[in-house]
Amino acid sequence: MAALPITRQAVVTAALSYDLSISRQRVIRMSISLPAAAQLIPLGNALTLLQLDGGSFSATLSLLGGQLLSFQPYGQQPWLYMSPQAMLQQGKAIRGGVPVCWPWFGPHPTDTAAPAHGVARQQDWQLLSVEQDGDAFHVKLQGPHWQGLDVELEYTLSDHIAMQLHTHNHSQQPHTVSTALHSYLAVSDSRRIQLSGVEEAVFEDKVAARYSRLPSSPLQLNGEFDAIVYSEADVILHDPQWQRRLRISRSGSGSVVLWNPWQDKAARLADLPDEGWHDFVCIEAANAGEDSYTLEPGSSHTLGCQIRAD
Repeated sequence: MAALPITRQAVVTAALSYDLSISRQRVIRMSISLPAAAQLIPLGNALTLLQLDGGSFSATLSLLGGQLLSFQPYGQQPWLYMSPQAMLQQGKAIRGGVPVCWPWFGPHPTDTAAPAHGVARQQDWQLLSVEQDGDAFHVKLQGPHWQGLDVELEYTLSDHIAMQLHTHNHSQQPHTVSTALHSYLAVSDSRRIQLSGVEEAVFEDKVAARYSRLPSSPLQLNGEFDAIVYSEADVILHDPQWQRRLRISRSGSGSVVLWNPWQDKAARLADLPDEGWHDFVCIEAANAGEDSYTLEPGSSHTLGCQIRAD
C-alpha cells in the first residue's frame, strides 16, 4: 500500500498535516468508552488518530507507534514539531511528535537487520483507556510484545505533557533494554535557542565518535549535534523569539539524548524538508548508551518524562 503523505500543518486542531475531509465523519466506535472531547478518526489507510480537545489545549495521538503527534495550548505555538513530509504508513516510523524507541535505542546491538530504535515505532498499539478529569486527559496504550518483554505507555495531557513508559519482563531470562521518548520540540529557529541545566555533563558525541563534556554555559547549537548526555538534571529549552521556556524533567533515566541533524544530514532525510532542521530540537528522556539497564525475569522499569512551561 502506498504511503499517505502529510500535506498541511494541522490535524483537525493541531500540528499534524493530513487532509481529513473524507475521514472526518467516520468516527471509529470501539469497546472502550470515550469522553465527549475525545474522538478516534481513521485515515483511510488502516491508521487511526486519537484527537483530544481540552478546554485549554488540543492534542493528537497515533495508534501507529502509540505516538503523541501534537500538543498545542490554545493561543500558543505548538510544543511539538511534526515534519510536513512525514509519511503515515504501516510499518514506517513517523517523523515528529514523540516516537517511542523500544526495546533498544539506535541500532540493534547484535542484529544488523533489526529496525533502528526497536519495534515500537512501526507497529500498532492497542488503546486501553481514555479518561478525562476536568481539563486533563489520561490515555493508556499497550504496545508490541518482543521476546517476553511487554510495554505500556501512559499519557497525562493537561497544561503539560507527562509520559510513563512501562517495560515488563515476563520471560525466564534477563534482557538488556535501552529506550527513549524521542521528543521533537518545536522551536522558532534552532540556531537561536539555548539549552541549560546540563552544563559540564559528560556526553557521548555520536558525530565525532568520542566522549566529551558540555560547556559551562548554556548550549547553543552551531552544527549537527547528536549526543547521549549522562545526567539526571532537568533540561530547559530557552526560545527567546517565541518568549518561551520549556522544562524537560525525567524519572528512571540517567541519560538524555540531544539531537539536531543540521543542514547536510537534513538534506539526506527523505521525510524531513531540507530546511526543517531550523524548526525543532530533540530532547529525549532516555535509557541509552551506558544508561541501558538489565531487566531481570519478573521485573519492571518505568521511564518517565514531563514537559512543561517554565
